[in-house]
Amino acid sequence: MRSVFLVILASMVLLSGCKTFEAKPEIALTLGIPDSFSIDAGKSDAIEDWWLVFNSEELNALIKEAKDANFDLKIIKARIAQAKARVAKEDASFFPSLGFSIGGQKTGVKVKKTQESSSFYDNSHSWDGSLSTSYTADVWGEANAGKQAQVLSLEAANQDLRVSTHDLTADIAEIWIDIISARNKKSILDNQIKINKTLLELQTLRFANGKANALDVSQQREALAAASSQVPLLEKQEQLLLNNLAFLSGTTAIGIDRVNTKVLPEPIPLSRVGIPSDLLENRPDIQAARMRLSSSQWTIRAAKADLLPSFKLTAQALFSSGKFDLLFQNWIATLAGSIAGPIFDGGLRKAEVKRAKAFALEQLNLYARTVAKAIREVEDRLVSIQKQKAYIKLLEEELGVVRLTLKDAMVQYQNGQSSYLSYLIAWTSIERLERQLVGERASILKERIGLHKALGWKSAPELK
Repeated sequence: MRSVFLVILASMVLLSGCKTFEAKPEIALTLGIPDSFSIDAGKSDAIEDWWLVFNSEELNALIKEAKDANFDLKIIKARIAQAKARVAKEDASFFPSLGFSIGGQKTGVKVKKTQESSSFYDNSHSWDGSLSTSYTADVWGEANAGKQAQVLSLEAANQDLRVSTHDLTADIAEIWIDIISARNKKSILDNQIKINKTLLELQTLRFANGKANALDVSQQREALAAASSQVPLLEKQEQLLLNNLAFLSGTTAIGIDRVNTKVLPEPIPLSRVGIPSDLLENRPDIQAARMRLSSSQWTIRAAKADLLPSFKLTAQALFSSGKFDLLFQNWIATLAGSIAGPIFDGGLRKAEVKRAKAFALEQLNLYARTVAKAIREVEDRLVSIQKQKAYIKLLEEELGVVRLTLKDAMVQYQNGQSSYLSYLIAWTSIERLERQLVGERASILKERIGLHKALGWKSAPELK
C-alpha cells in the first residue's frame, strides 16, 4: 500500500509540470482591418471626460447624478461583484479542503431479568468525532484554466462598466442638447406666432379698408393656425426628453428647472481619428469582446483536462470514546491517494468539449462583429459630420435667399404686382428654416459627441 501511495504521489509531481493543453484560439480572425479611415478629422486625441469642454456646471451635475444612480450601472456593478466571487471560488480549488464533525449519543436500555424482579435502566454514552481533508492536484491545469476563464470574465465585466458609463454620459449630453434645442425652437415659434397674429390683424384692417380681399385674410389665418399647431409637439418633445433624463438619472421625475441653459454650446473639438487598428485598444467594448474570446479558450482547456484522470489525496482521523474527556485519546488515522478517471460516460465530456469549442467560435464572431461595427460607427460619424456641416451651410444660404425673396414679395404685394400668397409662402419658408436650423445645429453637436464615443476615450488628467 505504501508503494502504491508513493507511485501516485510521484505521478502527481511529475505530471504537474505538463502543459497538455494551451489556451490558444483555434480559429484565426479573418476580419480584414483597413489601413486608414476614409476621412481625416481633428488633431487632438479623444478624451474620456469630453463633456467638461462644454464648461457647463449644469451638464456636469446631471452626468454626476446619473453616474451615481443609474439603474444599468448598478446592475453591471452587481455583476462585477458576482464575477469577483466566481474568481474567489476558483481560487479555492487550489487549496485542500478540511472538515470536521463531532457528536455524541446517549443510549438507555430498560432491562428486566425475571418476571418477579423489578426493571432497571442501563445507560451508555458514546462520543465520536472526525477530521478529514482532501486535495485534488491540478495536474492537467483544469483548475488553473477555470480560474483564468473567470478572471478574464471579470475583466470583461469591468470593461462593460466602462462602455455603459460612456454610453450614459453621451446619452445625458445628447438629451441636454435636445432639450435646449426644443426650447429654442419653441421660443422662435412663439415669436413667429406673435408676428403671424400681428399680420392677421393688419390684413383684417386692410380688408376692412378695402385694400385686401377675404382670401388674403384666410391665408394669413391659415398660416397662424399652422404655426400654432406646432406648439404642442414641441412641448411634448420637451417633456418626453425630461422623462428620459429622469429615468437615466435613476429617478421617476426631474424638475423642469434642472435645465436652464438658453443657448446651444459650441461643438466640442474634432478628435484625431488615427487608424482603425487603434480602436482595438481604445474601445472598451472591443476589449471586453477580446477578453470573452480568451476566456472561452480557457474553457476549452478546462473541458479537455476533464477527459483525463484526476489525482486525489485524502486524510482522515476518527475519534471515538465513551467519555468526552478521553475522546481524543482514542483515534484512527488514514492517508490515501487515488487516481480516478472516466471509462464510459456516454460521451458527456466529449460533448462538453464540443460545446466549449462552439461557444469559442461564437465569441470569435462576436469579437469580429464588434470590431467591424466600431469601424463602421467611426466612418458613419465622419461622413455625418462632414455632410451635416455642408448641409447647415446650405440651409443658412437658403435662409438668406428666402429673406431677400420676402422683401421683394412684400414690395410687389404693396404695389399690387403680386398676390399676398407669394409673400406668405416666403414667410412660411423662413419660419420653417429658422426652426430647422436650430435642430440641425443640435445634430452636429451630437455627431461630434458620437465621434468621441465611436473612437473610444483616453484619459485627460488636465481636465479632471
